Amino acid sequence: MSRKVNISVDNLPDTLRGQIHGVESAIDNESLALFTDNKDVRISIENAAHGLRAYSNTFNHYDLWGRFVRSGHKKLPLEEAPKKTIITRKISEKVDGILYDGEIKITPAVVSSRKDGEDVEYLVWPSDREEKVERALIRLASKGKIVKINFKSGIQYAVVFSMNELAQELKAVGQSMPYPQIKEALEALQGSKLSFKYSATDTKNTDIDDSFYESNMNFLSSLHFSGKKGQGGNVKCVACLNAFVHNMIDNLEYKGYYFNSAQELKRGLSRWMMLRLYHLWRYAAPGKTYHFRLLSIMEKYGSIYSTDDITENKLKALRRDMTTTMKDLIEKGAISEYSITNVKGDKTGNIIDYTYEMHPSDQFCDEILTLNKQNKRIEIQGGKRIVENAVLIDEDKIEEIVEDN
Repeated sequence: MSRKVNISVDNLPDTLRGQIHGVESAIDNESLALFTDNKDVRISIENAAHGLRAYSNTFNHYDLWGRFVRSGHKKLPLEEAPKKTIITRKISEKVDGILYDGEIKITPAVVSSRKDGEDVEYLVWPSDREEKVERALIRLASKGKIVKINFKSGIQYAVVFSMNELAQELKAVGQSMPYPQIKEALEALQGSKLSFKYSATDTKNTDIDDSFYESNMNFLSSLHFSGKKGQGGNVKCVACLNAFVHNMIDNLEYKGYYFNSAQELKRGLSRWMMLRLYHLWRYAAPGKTYHFRLLSIMEKYGSIYSTDDITENKLKALRRDMTTTMKDLIEKGAISEYSITNVKGDKTGNIIDYTYEMHPSDQFCDEILTLNKQNKRIEIQGGKRIVENAVLIDEDKIEEIVEDN
């Protein structure tokens, strides 16, 4: 397990020192201690094709939403901005028996870059680059580079790191970026806004009334840098997480996954699908399969919108993309095989969609079993899972609880 940071007010950038009363690291804070607890999720060498795997966390429904722009404008000078800059997408996910239904709006950031010796302002939509950086940032947080900052205005969780540390996490999974690109991606995450409203329906208990939520926030709450001119990778950074992620950490609304397995994949759709499997396929076992519709999954990913006219050629292109992703998942050892079934229109008889059925590999089943044990152990320690007649939970008892569930 990576050593957790122990930081004081004096270690923070000048822009923060006058605003805060104190700092707690994951060593001292219970919620952060659970979030960074990864000592039991390393797969033994004999059971892992790639040795010990890097561990990180993914947030329950938040990471399944289409928060990133997959096509269209990524970066534009302000004078070339389209009339409509806010992207709207549907939310429809079922996680742990809760159905989330609504919409999300993505507003681009305004960042400044040097061009021909002058500062030029650009609109930047959070895209694949920002998603890579966000994943690496949460990986650092999961390793212990996260603190609780007691601001005068309230409490925030923040990731404390150097540019070199973030660059190394990206490099480890084949996503190397120069420091200016990493910094711009961080600034885009801080400047881009999320607006969402959705209902949460408990499908397991109809007696519970639906909950309704509506919020506006940034991908990152705030961003701070400190260092000396020309320092490059030694520049210190503090990235404050938004309130939604903060609450999910406090409420144990996250699950572990193997960062390298997901992020080493070259294609954005393949990385997203791998993370989705880690997140939703929590009962993966030999003989059990996972189903999805092509158009539905592509809409969730962000390649298409519900209002799009899907022509025959477009449908073929989407199928080609998914075929490549299925091959990636087989090569990565996540699935052993898959099948496709045509979905035809009632009136025309033409193919209008495809249903995919995926079979997990033995390797993936072993990984999920290990991650489930870790997740249940954290829930027990955090008080979210009640264990009857237990005053002391040892490793053998935890093993029994996991197997019984």
